[in-house]
Amino acid sequence: MIKAKFGAYDGNTWEELCQVCLKLKFESESYQELPAWQGDMGIEGFTRTGKAFQCYCPDEDYEPRTLYEKQRDKITKDLNKLEVNIKELKDYLKDIRIVQWIFLTPLYRNKELIRHCQNKVAEYKAKNLEILSGDFDILIYDEDYFTAQIPIALNANGQKIEINVEQNSNVDWNKSNIDLIEHAIEKHGKRLQSQTKNKEDKVNKLTEQTVGDFLHQQQILNKWKELNPTDYEKFIRIISDYESTVEELCITHTDNNNQLYERIRNELKNKLKDNFSCYDDLTLEKLTKGVIADWILRCPINFE
Repeated sequence: MIKAKFGAYDGNTWEELCQVCLKLKFESESYQELPAWQGDMGIEGFTRTGKAFQCYCPDEDYEPRTLYEKQRDKITKDLNKLEVNIKELKDYLKDIRIVQWIFLTPLYRNKELIRHCQNKVAEYKAKNLEILSGDFDILIYDEDYFTAQIPIALNANGQKIEINVEQNSNVDWNKSNIDLIEHAIEKHGKRLQSQTKNKEDKVNKLTEQTVGDFLHQQQILNKWKELNPTDYEKFIRIISDYESTVEELCITHTDNNNQLYERIRNELKNKLKDNFSCYDDLTLEKLTKGVIADWILRCPINFE
């Protein structure tokens, strides 16, 4: 199992996802899947325009050198199958010549893999295989190749999208914008009763958590904007619209401050679930925490 931007995959789930995405992405080029149950011939599908695809997912999340070696050896092995199975492949391809042999893998970390592919391009051009075009090329594409198709494919299969970024656990929040930090200290102080034991330490802990949630959300949003700008823009519109409601609730509320805080957080999370049902609970929880943190720091959430 390997964890990439949109989720975790093994060999089967990666190939299943790729096949759905290829059918969506290349419908206009008449993509044709080649099921492998009768034997893998070096491609798992092709288009009428000469694109051929081979899927590969590593067994585990190897360190970069090992991952490179696994992917390099897989490319070498599968390209060799083109020559070994040339007669059978010709029966399927007919007059189609492979212009691009595209290696689909969730991620790759070593640029030497590109060098390996270029060496293989020269090698296979020299072979003059009749199923290959004269301008034959080899390309490596990762998960980003299917940015537009993955949400549709996962949702159709009942799976959820995870926007995966590594959170920095060492937040030096005292060096952040002092005005924003003072806002957070003030807000969290008003969530706790005056007689709370070790109140200052607890307020500082809540403030540190708020800054961490905010910074983590920024990482998620940056990646989301890159991966799926349509959903990202929708998220910004929803948050902006609800922010004005939050400001009004804070002005008019007469209940316990912590109860208001929980109400806002729960309503926000439900809004995100309703509008982004194709994303997993963990991603939605991180986004909820990040928005709440932003509102605490900037003051849309304000307690009397």
